[in-house]
Amino acid sequence: MSPSKAIAEFRIPMSVPSRVVARSLLSFLHFAGRFVCRVPIRRSGFDRINEMPQSIVVSNHHSLVDTPCLFMSIPGSRRNRTATVGGLDFFKAEAGQPWFERLFRGAVIWFIRSAMNVMLIDRVGGEYSELDRIDAMIAAGWSLVIFPEATRSRDGRLGRFRHGAAELARRNDLPVIPVRIEGTECILPPGVWWPRSAPLRMIAGEPMRAAVDESAAAFTKRLAAAIERLSTSSESREAVAAEELTPERVA
Repeated sequence: MSPSKAIAEFRIPMSVPSRVVARSLLSFLHFAGRFVCRVPIRRSGFDRINEMPQSIVVSNHHSLVDTPCLFMSIPGSRRNRTATVGGLDFFKAEAGQPWFERLFRGAVIWFIRSAMNVMLIDRVGGEYSELDRIDAMIAAGWSLVIFPEATRSRDGRLGRFRHGAAELARRNDLPVIPVRIEGTECILPPGVWWPRSAPLRMIAGEPMRAAVDESAAAFTKRLAAAIERLSTSSESREAVAAEELTPERVA
């Protein structure tokens, strides 16, 4: 498969009209969520993303709101060339589902592709398949957001990290920015459909690179440990407390 065909199959970026409509809706929901649902959002360290031409952001995963909140934390100048890797099996409609559910899932897929450049990938045993297709995105200059747990945590603790993000970073020589998200496990945990009021904190750590001859498994272990440390770092907590996330224009 040619690189151009591999990218085209992801159907991102969507058309300009789709992006304008979906990102306007995303910006409104982000603003409304903060004030209607009383969710103060604070972040720290995301300016590091602009210091590198390309990067992979990896984060822990508690909730469906992790993706939009993390995407909105990426500097506006980088959003148009940043894609989020998601599981196709979670979103796609099945033939046996009621028509209204299939319609809803189709609308969700349109929204996440248009608003947040979500690449929907088949998962095999929890791992994302066809990494060579994602390599084509990287070769075309795209940055990535990946949740290495590949599913939402049910108990708030960090789950097992899959190796896909580390492997992509290792073989493409890209820096990885570890991010810790705290609070979404209270705001919208699995099984809850209306956001609850709770503070949300996002901390971006120092960029990391795979060492020479370091395996994907070893690098994955280091990334998971870095995200764990972000949750207990008093310095990070002080930085987050000092910097409140303000609504940003969605390009």
